[in-house]
Amino acid sequence: MLDEAVARYSDILDYLGEDMAYTVTLPNSGELTIEEAVRRMGFDPIEIEGPGTVPHSGHSIRLYQVGVGVVTLDGVYPTPERKQVTDQLGGDGFRHWYVAFDINGNASMYADYGGGQGKLEYPEPINLPFTPWTELLGPLRPYAELLARAYDSEEAEATVNFVAACLAVTELESGIRLEPELLHTPYSALPLPSPNFD
Repeated sequence: MLDEAVARYSDILDYLGEDMAYTVTLPNSGELTIEEAVRRMGFDPIEIEGPGTVPHSGHSIRLYQVGVGVVTLDGVYPTPERKQVTDQLGGDGFRHWYVAFDINGNASMYADYGGGQGKLEYPEPINLPFTPWTELLGPLRPYAELLARAYDSEEAEATVNFVAACLAVTELESGIRLEPELLHTPYSALPLPSPNFD
């Protein structure tokens, strides 16, 4: 099942563009609405541009209500500042996943289950003295074997695409599948400042 999900995401990566950050946030109980998600990110819901607002402001984050949770898509080059905005969706009472990649071949994944966080980066694993990168996976540790296959090693080349593997893990953990059709679905948008690349 996991390998099937990885293969499916490998097939659709070209549809997702050159830069993207994707998040899924689910409440442990009740429902997380788009309005509440915007508040958690530190903004006033009055700033939301509804699906009927065309065109949306540049540099905005797309928000979708998916079941009891919220999915965000950000097609702007993933900067730490923009990740900090969506990271606020996680925390106590929520499970949150973040997967991002850019035109330069860098990618990352972050998960926050309230009581524990996990993270990993690509093209190289996070390198901390005396700490294997697998120790930083937190709640993602059950997928360490799959995620290890996304890296080249001295013994072998990578056998799975890193982003596809991270999207597959997010789907299995959240129950929410990223479909290419989502890119053409009406959405709400939250305008954010232009990224600062200085």
